[in-house]
Amino acid sequence: MTLGDLSEEDVERIRTGALSDPTVGQVVALASVFGVEPSYLLDHESPPLLDEELVQALRDEDVRAITRESSRLPDRERQLVLGIVRQFRDQRVGLME
Repeated sequence: MTLGDLSEEDVERIRTGALSDPTVGQVVALASVFGVEPSYLLDHESPPLLDEELVQALRDEDVRAITRESSRLPDRERQLVLGIVRQFRDQRVGLME
């Protein structure tokens, strides 16, 4: 995988902190992958965007499609979708007990 100035190895190094000062091109490429402005990735007061669970989840095409579609919804509708997803999760957990 490569995207302009960003390789798969670069993403892994950024994620693990081995590359603590990515180039502007790498930040721009990473931001385009997530569909956000580059400044969003530079806000140091926000929690980390790329934790291991999120990285693993985004490898699934359905998860990426759900994320893209739900990101276009107004806040109220996104909250409804989140509630539905949590109901599915709770039902699954209940069946496992």
